[in-house]
Amino acid sequence: MFSNPLLNSFLRGFILKPYSLYFIISVYYIYFLIIVLKNNSILFLSSLLDLIILDYPNRLIQRFELIYSFWNNILNYRFYFKTFASAITPILSLGSFYKSSSWLEREAWDMFGIKFLFHKNLKRILTDYGFQSYPLRKNFPLIGFVELRYDDLYQSIFLEPVEATQKFRFFKFESPWHTWR
Repeated sequence: MFSNPLLNSFLRGFILKPYSLYFIISVYYIYFLIIVLKNNSILFLSSLLDLIILDYPNRLIQRFELIYSFWNNILNYRFYFKTFASAITPILSLGSFYKSSSWLEREAWDMFGIKFLFHKNLKRILTDYGFQSYPLRKNFPLIGFVELRYDDLYQSIFLEPVEATQKFRFFKFESPWHTWR
């Protein structure tokens, strides 16, 4: 794809669009490429805007698609770095270079369970501290695992397992418009 073999080893491809550049890169090299581009005088990545995560539960090796969105304020240009990671692959944290990545990586860990190495404060941010699962994974039940209720008699809050009992219902899949002929 590229004439440089070192560039071929970690850069899978790129797409050039007006005011934006998209890179597809291996998860093992994304940290090093961002360091190089942050310190580059021309392609200076001044701020990390967003971390977008897509979940594909039918994949085992590359379950999550991570898209880092950067902005160059000098050229008014956006850079997107797309990579794939599994549920157990830790990713190097960008917290030492971008302060905004601290919140974004904590949110990614809390909602999807993606681990970031060398993150200074990786803890729950949107869910309870005793929460055991990750809500934005596609295998998480919509009603949750526990329910929270307040009891007036004891004047206390209780966490109980969810009971989703429902009696059998028979559905008719007939259209009412077919009887009007």
